[in-house]
Amino acid sequence: MPLGLLPDFANTSALRYFYEVAQTGSFRRAAEKIHIAPSAVSRQIQLIEEEFGVKLLERGRKGIRLTVAGEALMYRVRRTMNELAAARAEIGALKGSHRGLVALGINETIARQFMTGFLTRFHKAYPDITFNVVVGNTETLIDLLMRGDIEIVIGYAMPEHRDLKRIASFKLETCIMVRKQHRLGGKRVVHVADIVDEELVMPDGNSFLFQVVNAMFAQVGARPLSSVSTNSFELMADLVTSGAGVGVQIRLSPGSDEMRPDIVYVPIRNSEVRVAVLACCVHAGRIPSAAVSTCFHELGTALRNWTRGSPAISGAEKAANGKPVRCKALADTAWARGRWAGKIVRGPLRVR
Repeated sequence: MPLGLLPDFANTSALRYFYEVAQTGSFRRAAEKIHIAPSAVSRQIQLIEEEFGVKLLERGRKGIRLTVAGEALMYRVRRTMNELAAARAEIGALKGSHRGLVALGINETIARQFMTGFLTRFHKAYPDITFNVVVGNTETLIDLLMRGDIEIVIGYAMPEHRDLKRIASFKLETCIMVRKQHRLGGKRVVHVADIVDEELVMPDGNSFLFQVVNAMFAQVGARPLSSVSTNSFELMADLVTSGAGVGVQIRLSPGSDEMRPDIVYVPIRNSEVRVAVLACCVHAGRIPSAAVSTCFHELGTALRNWTRGSPAISGAEKAANGKPVRCKALADTAWARGRWAGKIVRGPLRVR
């Protein structure tokens, strides 16, 4: 029977099973995660469908698919699970355990350049904070942020949105990607006129970078020569390495590629080149957990140090050495001026 304002659910644990099935797309994988038999999961889903009087899931050749009613329920259950996870982290921080999960979304190129080193260093100072890192394009990551699947987005060309709060931002360099042996590989900078006759490996037609390249060629009355476009950084790099053409990428730091020693990035210096911005954003309407707030501090410090060309030693490493941490935020962050709710704690990150 109903208790005050609480919903009248006969079996609230079934909501957890529904959530895991919807997340994994499989009764078997959900059962493995919850550590119960798949038949028990299936039975609990059947009971909750009987309680609502509608089908929530449909089984098909490609796996489990949510019905319209299932999508509506999943939206609410997901928000509830996220809030419970944040509450657990905050209670843990009050107890001094400093645990929590940070769900972070990031573009592929910045993940490759920056995130590996950041996570490794951060884990040493915050071993009890876990990360779930999702790699994708900016549009996809913003959608995940709005749905509550991730809590922080680091990406290029962030849109203006009333529910999007920009925590930090950095200007980027638009660069050509070439082999070191290429005629342009030894230059400090290049101009658009230097690459009008080069075969280009173009970024995907739906990307911000594609618009940048076309705009700067249009300013000099030319069109880029290209027979290949791709949304994959790795494929572009492979094609450049093989001599198939010259790539174009947005970079925080021009110069050599640590993971691909044969490749170098040379800045394009023209007044026509649009300035690209890398931004770190959160949902404006949510209060971050202690773990997420700690991550903000460390990301801001590490990204600032990296863009300045200094060793990317974050406040986490200083904290680990027993020194006080002072994280000066970037100019455009309301959070840095003390308006961002959330207690910053010195605590632990386990990389999954």
